[in-house]
Amino acid sequence: MTTALTQAEKVRHLHWNTALNGFGTVFFHLTYFGSAFVLFLNELGFSSGEIGFLLSLLLFSNVIALFVAPAIARIGFKRSFVAVFGLGRFFSLGLLAVPWVLATYGRQAAFTAVALVVLAYSICKAVGETAIFPWSQEFIPDAIRGRYSAINDIVTRLVGIASITFAGVVLGLSTDINRFVILFAVGVASGSVSVWASTHIVGGAAIPRPDKTARGLGRFALVLKDRNFVVYLIAFCVVTLGSLPMYSFLPLYMTEQIGLSDSAAVWLQIGTLLGGMSMTYVLGWAMDRYGSKPVLVLGLVLKALLPIAWMLMPRETQWSLPIALGIAVIFGIGEVAWVNGALRLLFVGAVPAQYKSQYMAVYTAATGVVGGISWLVGGRLLDASAGIAGQLAFIPLDHFSPLFIIGLALTLVGIILFRRVRADSPMSIGEFAGMFMHGNPILAMGTVARYYRARDERELIAVTERMSHTKSPLTEAELLAALKDPRFNVRFEAIISISRMDPSPQLIDALCGILDGTELSLTVIAAWALGRLGDPSAIPALRRGLHSEYRSIQAHCARALGTLGDKVSIPDLRERMLSAEDKGLRMACAAALGNLGADEAVPDLLEMLRTTENEGARMELALALARIVGREGHFIRLLRRLREDQGTAAYQAAEALKKRLKARVDGEHLTRIQHCGDAFAKEEFAHAIAHLSETIRGLPAQVHTSTGRQILEESAARLDEHADARPEYLLLALHTLYVTAQ
Repeated sequence: MTTALTQAEKVRHLHWNTALNGFGTVFFHLTYFGSAFVLFLNELGFSSGEIGFLLSLLLFSNVIALFVAPAIARIGFKRSFVAVFGLGRFFSLGLLAVPWVLATYGRQAAFTAVALVVLAYSICKAVGETAIFPWSQEFIPDAIRGRYSAINDIVTRLVGIASITFAGVVLGLSTDINRFVILFAVGVASGSVSVWASTHIVGGAAIPRPDKTARGLGRFALVLKDRNFVVYLIAFCVVTLGSLPMYSFLPLYMTEQIGLSDSAAVWLQIGTLLGGMSMTYVLGWAMDRYGSKPVLVLGLVLKALLPIAWMLMPRETQWSLPIALGIAVIFGIGEVAWVNGALRLLFVGAVPAQYKSQYMAVYTAATGVVGGISWLVGGRLLDASAGIAGQLAFIPLDHFSPLFIIGLALTLVGIILFRRVRADSPMSIGEFAGMFMHGNPILAMGTVARYYRARDERELIAVTERMSHTKSPLTEAELLAALKDPRFNVRFEAIISISRMDPSPQLIDALCGILDGTELSLTVIAAWALGRLGDPSAIPALRRGLHSEYRSIQAHCARALGTLGDKVSIPDLRERMLSAEDKGLRMACAAALGNLGADEAVPDLLEMLRTTENEGARMELALALARIVGREGHFIRLLRRLREDQGTAAYQAAEALKKRLKARVDGEHLTRIQHCGDAFAKEEFAHAIAHLSETIRGLPAQVHTSTGRQILEESAARLDEHADARPEYLLLALHTLYVTAQ
């Protein structure tokens, strides 16, 4: 019985898979799958239909996966892969002889020779892929599949850039067909090294009896009954059908219609690789965190834009190559998002591990057949549309236009179908897209990277603080992780930073958990943060905190409930304000009642204001009363002006009051207000305050609201008692006179 691989064993040997893919990339770009191969076939004099036929062989052969999958499982995935991929490299040596066959026996013999070499290699490739897909599901841990795929992708893209650069240089050296032989020789040699690297990858052991109950094609009935997998497969095939011929014949479009040279058309692949490499790690990280499906759909959206961009490109101009490179960069980003997202969703969400052999065989066969059909039909379509020329509105038309239009349409259909595939995470596509619409996503991803590279507590605190400035939900996971950091100061800073973010259920739940916890120094700040975030979902936790045995927690919960507008808590807050012995708790309840506009608490607040000795506390109580009255901003502006120049500010307030009451009271009252203002202007404060008290008492009761009248009567009494020694009463009187006038 085979022992299951440990995570450590898998991770320790992953670099051999990277080597396999890196050397395989050289083979990929310099032989069958690079632009050079299409240009080679074109130079041999083959038609588009013939080129499409030859390319289709590379994928049509995948159908044999249905028949060889059980044997591969019994022989062993690793053993099968190494053997057939090595054999495929050997058959590829036949490409080196094609120019000799052309010169000796003619075009038809060369076509036959290429077809035989491609067919032999394709059969080996199909068998090898039937083995490598279930094998890779085994040796790559799901938890890091996205990030590993990203790192692996970066390596293969760097190698790909070097390979394409080499190909472009070689193709630019001459016009002799033998220049392609150099590329094929280097490609086959590198492919042989990749096979050697695969021998060091772990896993891939034989499964003696992968299916005890079914025989023949019946073993795949289980796969075809899996609706989710079938929808995935249909969606993947639809996208492949539309995009594969479009991309494969793109080098011909660039040389024939846009006017680029052969080497420039090949070098466009560098732009594609650079574009993908610029985002591959970010997208891999995003897949591991938020799921494959949102990234996949993002890639398809970008792919849908490409045919339009290609059709609108300027032709035969100095700008053709730079614009083509820019489009290639976007193409690369879309391709890495689509390919890596689709593969990760396949491995993690669509294929059950216990049936990987059957599922992957169906996947390999179906995608191969559809890919072959797409190349075959694409080549025939190019030949059939050779006479198309002209312009539709501002869009130039040529015989490549049908390929682009079909590619666009089928990509859009693919997006619709993939939305029906079961996701591998709870995050929806809309939510994922919205994450990049809030805050600064670029700065957010930078701070996330620095978070994991932070060397000490001081640096991590600084990074945690900067995360809040991004206002991006992309940093939420790191902020939540910081809440569990063993260092107190990091946890403290995380709460402060979360308070500056836009609220989310995850952040609110985390803070509520701290509020319900036992770490008192953080519980208090968590209550404050919940109030600052302003999300009503925190109210139940804050109500519980109001009944804590610790007065500091009660006080901060009271203030937070006031900020959140929890009017249900008014009776509880009022009772605590009257009965609590702790002055800080009483003040917090008073402030909360003011925020809640609790008119019923006005007599209690006035009584508390009358007996409070601390000047700062008295001003906060005056603010609480002003909030009940309304127009807090007016109160604060008046406070600032009175502190700067009490006489002038009070005079201006009196003038504003006179204008406000002009149509509501008789001339005698207006004259009294005028005298009050004049006395303030002359800084005769004793006389001014006396006139103000007289004005308050003389105004008809119906001029002000009942709440306003209570405050004014108390203010007049205290002004008579203290004159200007208690400035909060002067401020409160002027504010209430103006705001509550009806």
